[in-house]
Amino acid sequence: MLSLVKNAINGLKKKLEISNDYLYLQDREGNVERYVCKFARPVGDGEIERFIASVGQKIPLDYLDFLKISNGCSLFNHEIYGGENTLFPLDQVEYLYTSVNRSRGYLEIAYISDDTVVIDCNSYSKGEKNYLFVGNSTSSFEDFKSLGCNFETWLYRFITTNGSKYWNW
Repeated sequence: MLSLVKNAINGLKKKLEISNDYLYLQDREGNVERYVCKFARPVGDGEIERFIASVGQKIPLDYLDFLKISNGCSLFNHEIYGGENTLFPLDQVEYLYTSVNRSRGYLEIAYISDDTVVIDCNSYSKGEKNYLFVGNSTSSFEDFKSLGCNFETWLYRFITTNGSKYWNW
């Protein structure tokens, strides 16, 4: 059975393939612009095992599934002006965790236009299904809000809304 992560990414890659590596998206003013998405090479099992040992936390399986498909990516970035929708590669997630967030128990996994998306490993370890949080990149974790979902649901929603910050709707 394919995971929601794999289905979402495969669908997005298919849309990109059909339209010669561009997505044509409409903005609020009705303008249609070209956007790009870039995926990194997948992470191998050895890299994942080393990462898990390094952080010493239980890591959600749906997030690990993502890393096995793409070691980070940039999504829905404007062809000319770029964008700020980045899911971090494993080495950056590890660096942020070991240098800044170890005592807090969360993994910074994405930067989405001034918002930081984190996995709360403490919540996940307790068996909570909704372990993903979001907050302004300058806020402390106490000010972050729950996204009310896991990684695969967040990624699916983010892709199907064409990179919209749907959590602010």
